[in-house]
Amino acid sequence: MARTFSAEDEETLRQLHADGVSRNEIARQMEWSVGTITNHAQRLGLPFDREATRAATDARQVDLTARRQANIEGAYDLADEARERALARYELTGFDHVGNPVTHTVRRPPAREFKDFTQAWSTAMTTAVKLEQVNAGDVGRDEAQGLLRGLGAAMTAAANGIAQDLGVDDADEYGS
Repeated sequence: MARTFSAEDEETLRQLHADGVSRNEIARQMEWSVGTITNHAQRLGLPFDREATRAATDARQVDLTARRQANIEGAYDLADEARERALARYELTGFDHVGNPVTHTVRRPPAREFKDFTQAWSTAMTTAVKLEQVNAGDVGRDEAQGLLRGLGAAMTAAANGIAQDLGVDDADEYGS
């Protein structure tokens, strides 16, 4: 059964609004959707400070940008370390025929370790570049639009091909 916004809910909304509680927090406390709170607040003439919301949103975006920047720097540090280890001399330790420890230095790590270091380097670099794109505001919007256009064209062509196979005029059948 659907709940109705009662007189008690209205009073609670008025009180929380008067206390300066945000719309999202009111919705959380009252266990109603933000949209419901917005609609009833408008009906009751209770405005919310959009500038305060905008300022909070802007501050959050600045904080997230700073966090991404710190992660970018960390990813580059990891990439540098992995690259250095992949290209550094490497000590191999083992035992001779009588069980004495033996150490031998080689020019590069063995194949498996070299592969692991280069994969770590590649992953860290890819992560850093993607985070830089997000911070720059370039999250591949053009690529996504191109992909969706291509997908739409392919779906239209497929639908037209199916309609032709069935002997149906797609304009009549599908209302296009």
